[in-house]
Amino acid sequence: MGNQRRAFGLFSLLPALLIVSGFLGAQEGRAQSAGQSLWSVPATWPNATVPVAGDIVIVASGRDVLLDVSPPALAGLSIDGKLSFSNDSDLELTTEWITLTGELEIGTEASPHTANATISLTDNNPGEDRLAGMGDRGIMISGGTLNLHGDRTNAWTKLAATAEAGSSEVEVLDAAGWRVGDEIVLASTDFDPRQAETRIVTAISGNTLTLDTPLDYMHFGEITFGVDQRGEVGLLTRNVKVRASADAEASFLGGHIMAMPGSQMYVEGIELHRMGQNLTL
Repeated sequence: MGNQRRAFGLFSLLPALLIVSGFLGAQEGRAQSAGQSLWSVPATWPNATVPVAGDIVIVASGRDVLLDVSPPALAGLSIDGKLSFSNDSDLELTTEWITLTGELEIGTEASPHTANATISLTDNNPGEDRLAGMGDRGIMISGGTLNLHGDRTNAWTKLAATAEAGSSEVEVLDAAGWRVGDEIVLASTDFDPRQAETRIVTAISGNTLTLDTPLDYMHFGEITFGVDQRGEVGLLTRNVKVRASADAEASFLGGHIMAMPGSQMYVEGIELHRMGQNLTL
């Protein structure tokens, strides 16, 4: 499975009892500070060697490491200290699993992450059980803290007018913060839920969105006899993502996030993609 890299200290194992998700609170700041080491600097690691593909990396208790590069695919990552994502560039962390007894931070409530940050969970060694029942291909939290804060806050709005089939423009009530290149979903306003549609935004003028392809269906956007029947429009794009690699589509074994009592999760404005494990709690 490759070598182990330690930023000094020991790896601890605790049983998992509870699955937790959601936004539960807030923490302060994440800028590089005194005593914080850069992932890309050899001096951060034992033997002055930066982790390479296939390594199991350990950020030990008492260590504070800033991820400033996208490392090669890892066989695993144990965070007993603190690992933060730099906000200076787009980053991707690819690993089989993450065990967390310390802290993993991508932004804070006070200062959301604005660059693109992706955690990709692979499954090249199926059946691993890193924390006594917590399984693999996940972020497994044993008394640690998970801070994930994306910068997209305006997730849902409604149509301001009916969008006709064949139209390449839609007007919504509030497109604040939405950007060219975003993916949106228009909910079905028919009895057939399959009339929901996803599109890419190619231009924005006020609250009018230009779409990459014309709509296949009409989406109603009126208030009739005092009843608000305006279709909902949702923003699907997020800049902070946790996802399984593409093979999860066939195996039905996606990623997961699991925590035991005493763990803390502060999560908002993120995307979970190819998550969930078939027939596995």
